Amino acid sequence: MVVAVACGPAHQDAGKPSTGPSSRTATPSPGPARTSTSPQASANGRAGAACGTEQLRWKLTRLSAPSPKEPTALLSATNTGTRPCAFDGYPYVEVFLGKGPAVEAKPKTTTPVRLLLNHGRMVEVPLFYPAASLRDGYCAIPVDEDPRITVQPPHPARTDYGTLVQMTDARGRQARATVCDTIHMGSPRLRPTG
Repeated sequence: MVVAVACGPAHQDAGKPSTGPSSRTATPSPGPARTSTSPQASANGRAGAACGTEQLRWKLTRLSAPSPKEPTALLSATNTGTRPCAFDGYPYVEVFLGKGPAVEAKPKTTTPVRLLLNHGRMVEVPLFYPAASLRDGYCAIPVDEDPRITVQPPHPARTDYGTLVQMTDARGRQARATVCDTIHMGSPRLRPTG
């Protein structure tokens, strides 16, 4: 499960119960980050069906981001299944507190993404967001709370409700995610082998 706290004017409804289809107790709604594929990318990933939660092992690592141009966290997924799968677009990521405030990640670009994820291969998605309160001290999810994080692969099956992800630091120790303002996702990329 990915946990984060979001702050900023983009989250004026923070604290109000969500009335949308994303009922945090069961099914994350499909994120707006789904993209179409380019002909070249499709040819490279044609062999695999869409990646599903049952074959992906998700991990969320907090990084030390010295500047806003560098990612604050890295979301990764490893194909633990026996067959290749297509990671076609952007994952759906939501950080939330029960039925209260929530923040969904949004892609930084609309560039089509289609990656073939063979067994054992990993896809990485950099996440960019301020990890401290904004100048006015406001955060949509209070900094002293420990929010939950849910992740769902791009184009999930109807019965694929995603999974909860716990944030860790670079040494693998559990870390509380503090996310102030909008979370932006960089383009998913295959992690180099070797």
